[in-house]
Formats: sequence, C-alpha cells, structure tokens
Amino acid sequence: MSALTRAHDGLTDVSFQFSKLCLGIIVFSYCFEVVSRYFFNAPTWWADEAVSYSLSIGCFTMLPHVTRVKGHVAVTLLVDLLPASRARPIYWFIYLLGFLACGFAAWISLDENIRQVVKGVQLMKVEPLPKIWISAWITYGFASSALYFLRFLDYRKIVPSGETGGQIS
Repeated sequence: MSALTRAHDGLTDVSFQFSKLCLGIIVFSYCFEVVSRYFFNAPTWWADEAVSYSLSIGCFTMLPHVTRVKGHVAVTLLVDLLPASRARPIYWFIYLLGFLACGFAAWISLDENIRQVVKGVQLMKVEPLPKIWISAWITYGFASSALYFLRFLDYRKIVPSGETGGQIS
C-alpha cells in the first residue's frame, strides 16, 4: 500500500506544479491581451479562452494538494474543544463525509465525461475544442481528493487538535 500512496502523492505533486503553470498562463494571457488590445489595437482571439480553460484546469489540479495538506475550509472550533477521545470519531466522520462528497462528485463528473466522449461534445468558442479536454480535470480533482479523504480514515492516525491541530500524524 505504501507504493500506491507514494504514487498518489507524486501525482499530486505534479498536478500542483501544473496548477502553478495554469496560473502563469492566466497572468500572461491577461497581460498580453491588455497590451495587445490597448497599445496596439489588436485584440487576441485566444486570450479569453486560455484564461477560462486555465482557471478551470488550475483549480481542479490544485484540489488534491489542498485536500492533502488540509488547506480546505474547516470550522472545527467545537470539535477542537472536545477531549481527544471524543474528537477522534468526529474527525473520522468528517473525513468520511468528505470522501463521500468528493467521490459522488467524481462519479457524476465521470459520467458526464463519458457522455461527452460518446456524443463528441465540443466547446464552441472562437476555436472549437473537445469538452473532455477541460472537464476531465474536474473528475481528476474530485477523485484524487476523495482518495485523500479515504486515506485520512485510518483511525489510528487521526490526531485531534489538542495534540497537533486535527492533523494526521
């Protein structure tokens, strides 16, 4: 199992770097469009598409990393006040709900991905593009995050906040 978790973490590290590249594409595209449009009176056809596609891809390639480091929003004030013996099962239940929610979202997204491939659905902007090229990243993000929540369910590794901030040891 250790090789699988290392592979999952490695893939998450690569997707984290890829999401940073997407952010760079967004910044470059916006800046290029502003200069091109307002200084040279020559707007681009591709900048808007590059920004919107990069934003979608970047968000969902970042999602597994955010889940792994527990950077998602969590209001655990009440759970943090409980003794460790009572907080541990509540954290386990929270991780279970996270797994179920992300797994369900990944399943719905995968179903849509299959429909897009079967029907040949295209994104119809200036330049047509197969929709699966963008929406597959949504499935990846939710599925990988679901795997992290599943990994968090190891009851022995749940350390309530009184000990280390509700993190996994």
